[in-house]
Amino acid sequence: MKVLNIDPATCKRWKYADRAESEFFKINELAEDILRNGQINPVLIRLSDDKEYEYELFAGARRWRACLLARIPLKAILTDFDDKEAAISQIKENEKVGISPYSKGLSYNLLIKNKVLTQEQLAINIGVSRSKIQSLLCFAKIPKSVINAIDNTDKISARAANSIYSLSRKGNDYINALIEIADKIKNGLASYDIEESVKTIVSGKKEEIDNDIRDNKGEIVARWRMGSLIIRAKNSTDRRKLAKLVEYFLND
Repeated sequence: MKVLNIDPATCKRWKYADRAESEFFKINELAEDILRNGQINPVLIRLSDDKEYEYELFAGARRWRACLLARIPLKAILTDFDDKEAAISQIKENEKVGISPYSKGLSYNLLIKNKVLTQEQLAINIGVSRSKIQSLLCFAKIPKSVINAIDNTDKISARAANSIYSLSRKGNDYINALIEIADKIKNGLASYDIEESVKTIVSGKKEEIDNDIRDNKGEIVARWRMGSLIIRAKNSTDRRKLAKLVEYFLND
């Protein structure tokens, strides 16, 4: 295949691009390196169906972005790859400069959803088990509210994603608990610790609810606490009435 020198502005990233914008790290340094030493490895492109762009880039996004920044020609190999071949090339490319499990999970979900690759084909080409692929796919199933609360997903492992998704399926109490510990998850909280933290939060809230005694208006009038019944009386008259009722109940 012939290496071309093209204007990087004539390229667009393909729709299954897997590197998130937040993961285009050290582009300035890469641009300076290419200016000093040249672009050693060409990117992979194919002709674009989009009239606004001549080419579609599917492997080498960091080099493309660096050449755009430096305003210099981009070395590229023009291929006739179909989506499957392009997807495999992209996966192999990212073995050189890795991307986060989160980016992988979203990309793999798109590839499977659009029938570009199957789970089995992904597992074979990446060299991991199908269970690992399934864990990565959990990233695409985590509620947006949880992802937004975490904000930075770079340190979340595939196993942690599996736990987060499994917990979120149990209902809003679990989703709210995950949001409550979002900062810890962002900093790389392990799967087991995520599960234990969420269970502790949810069980604590349920215990608090179960211990509340409410009137017909939904207001808390009493609460069991450490084996004792704490009664909330609004005034002294209420206290006297309640005391008589409690005395009657205990002596009955």
